[in-house]
Amino acid sequence: MAQRITALSDAALRSLKPTGERYEVIDKVMQGLVGRVSASGRVMFVLRARNAAGKMQTVTLGAYPDLTLKSARDAANRTKLEMKSGRDINGEKKLVRETTLMEQDKTTLRAVVLEYEQRFSASKSSWRARGPKTERSGARQVIERVYADLLDKPITKLSDEDFAASISNYRRLRPSDGRTTANGQASRARAYLSPVLDWVAGRKSFQKLGASRTQRLPVASLMTTHDPASDDPTITGKRTRVLTEAELKAVLPFLVYPAPELETLRLGRHLDFRPIAMRFMLLTAARLDEVCSMRWQDIDRTNSVWRKPAVKSTRGGPRGQALPLPEPVMALLRELPGWKAAKPDQLVFPNGAGTGPLDNWTRFQKALHIASGTTDWHRHDLRRTAATIMHSLKVPASTIEQILAHTDPLRGDNVGASASHYIQLGRVLKNARDPQEEALSTLAEALAYIETTDTREG
Repeated sequence: MAQRITALSDAALRSLKPTGERYEVIDKVMQGLVGRVSASGRVMFVLRARNAAGKMQTVTLGAYPDLTLKSARDAANRTKLEMKSGRDINGEKKLVRETTLMEQDKTTLRAVVLEYEQRFSASKSSWRARGPKTERSGARQVIERVYADLLDKPITKLSDEDFAASISNYRRLRPSDGRTTANGQASRARAYLSPVLDWVAGRKSFQKLGASRTQRLPVASLMTTHDPASDDPTITGKRTRVLTEAELKAVLPFLVYPAPELETLRLGRHLDFRPIAMRFMLLTAARLDEVCSMRWQDIDRTNSVWRKPAVKSTRGGPRGQALPLPEPVMALLRELPGWKAAKPDQLVFPNGAGTGPLDNWTRFQKALHIASGTTDWHRHDLRRTAATIMHSLKVPASTIEQILAHTDPLRGDNVGASASHYIQLGRVLKNARDPQEEALSTLAEALAYIETTDTREG
């Protein structure tokens, strides 16, 4: 390694240039102080001095400019005295490293899943608490079921074979809906856990400093494990379920407020907003989380527009949406008790306690299936059903895409998000009807026809 002997100064240190190879500059003022310059130009202060036994040792002091030249000289002088007194500085550093590694070994899979949930619950809906009675998110619940035997084991000791074995051995505790395998849930658990492990290790999208866990750990990757859903013929991937006209006719009478009396449900009729929220989802083709998080302040009553603060985007980052609402939807909102009594920041469709978003959907869905005589559909299928009805009524695909918030019609024209306010005003002045409002009005008419008309053959 090349060496230079010089009287170091801050100016001299700043002028040091990378050469592609490591070299050293030796300070003439403080004997034994060395500035070690890496191939990339990073300067690290080290001390070369003899210990109490006369053995030459090299002790790292710190990096420049975090450690100034004056501080480096002071540290070198102090370290020399400590070495002469018999202190084993390098041995102490090694012990700290080994202790840290031992602490890392104690970090369990359960612990990092909890860390990830706390870190990302605000930005990822699948990692938010499922309801007021539990702190567990849906993602954590699935992971804890499938990987139950690994949860309390040190995460650095778990191999990809361990994770693969958990997936292969997982069986449903209570088989439901006629499913004969647990591959779907095991696949979901794998999909939820994979980014957790990447975050812990600082891989993929978490490579940059600050994006990953503060203390990275060498953990396995699930990329080498098999996805059980990929070769399960009972799992077809993208769901395509759409309610038929007969099913809609059976279900719609129950989607009202006050809620209908359904067996097994104990919640009071005036406290249960799940049925009317389902009707609202069907009338607006909205996502469940959008409806559950909807607040009265999001409704522009003057222009009949639902201003969603954020929508899930299939392209680009998160963005808002201004959805024009037809009169049937506004009439539905006006019939709710919160239209006149609620504060702006209160939920439009609160839970039974009135303190949070709607919950216990599975229980309500089962009761609704029994009451309506329908089966094999859930609340998420209402959005797809609404889009299918609009498509069958010749609503342009581009308008349906706007309603579903799959595309931002203003993005291509580089128009600001606040333009939706002025576009609404322009349509009023031009006496032009909004295509989205017209499409949703047509949808409302179709649903009203299905609900009130006897379509059975005489």
